[in-house]
Amino acid sequence: MAERRNQRRRKPASAAKADTGRPGGSRDGIDLVWAGENERDWSQLLAAAGQAPIEQSWPYGDAIAAGSPYRPVRGVFRQGRRPVALVQALVWSIAGAVRLVKVVRGPLFLHETPDPSVQNAVFQLIRACWPLARANALFWTPELPEGEASTTLMRGLGMRRTVTGYSTAWLDLSAGLDTLRTGLHQKWRNQLVRAERERLRVRDSHGGAALGWLVERHDEHRKRRRFSGPTGTFAAALAVLATKPQDVLILMAERGSEPVAGVLFLRHGDAATYYLAWTGPDGRDAHAHNRLLWEGIGRLADSGVRWLDMGGIDASMPGVSRFKLGLGASPVTLAGTWL
Repeated sequence: MAERRNQRRRKPASAAKADTGRPGGSRDGIDLVWAGENERDWSQLLAAAGQAPIEQSWPYGDAIAAGSPYRPVRGVFRQGRRPVALVQALVWSIAGAVRLVKVVRGPLFLHETPDPSVQNAVFQLIRACWPLARANALFWTPELPEGEASTTLMRGLGMRRTVTGYSTAWLDLSAGLDTLRTGLHQKWRNQLVRAERERLRVRDSHGGAALGWLVERHDEHRKRRRFSGPTGTFAAALAVLATKPQDVLILMAERGSEPVAGVLFLRHGDAATYYLAWTGPDGRDAHAHNRLLWEGIGRLADSGVRWLDMGGIDASMPGVSRFKLGLGASPVTLAGTWL
């Protein structure tokens, strides 16, 4: 545990010094300030945003910086003294002249339905930071649902869509376990019942050997099946850089002394992401994955997590998608990536 704490302190040295390209600004009573928050403040704002994706969390930005030339820059939008939104951008400054910028699943608003004028001002301020005319390439995947309103907003900024929308599913844990269990699809519930009858022992941890075991098997499976998704290395970086050790939850199912399945959840604010998992042949026979996911939901809800992001719905992996949706989570497709 001491080694893990030491690792967590090794933040990317250049992360806070990333070149945004220009200072913040003001528009229609909304002020944008860059680099004005520390990690604790950012986590509190992320919690206020509620249904917040992991890509806007502080550890995500630092994990990107640890393994790439991109550096996170973080901005908060205020109306007077009141924060109304936040955004984390990833910036790669090339020779101080050209900037490649990614905004992934942001900005986030601190109210579920922001005033249209506030939303417009926030989006205009982000766009103004990196104009194409000043050698900036802004690749922006806003946290907006696919639809005419989102398309109109992004086109109004002079942007065009380059990639179709990412799809995921959110589960509202505040409904309570009884209600959530009732909402399970019949097949999923039957598999869970069978798993609960199996002689499986479930262990939990916040990192260490369990994390190493899980990411190793995840990478082996990923390489063998040739599927896209996060690498074990990046998942491990997110876990090591987590704001608090308790933000990492690893569950392992054992039959006898042998682990047969494992899952990793990462918390960010009042939300969490079902990030990766592995199940061996014995685990599949026992439906251990259902058991681990269900027990993880219970533990997350007990710790105060409100929202669980199921980590993506991909048409190229219909079995995985059906499994995630079997929990009764609500699917959503985002507006895509814009340039």
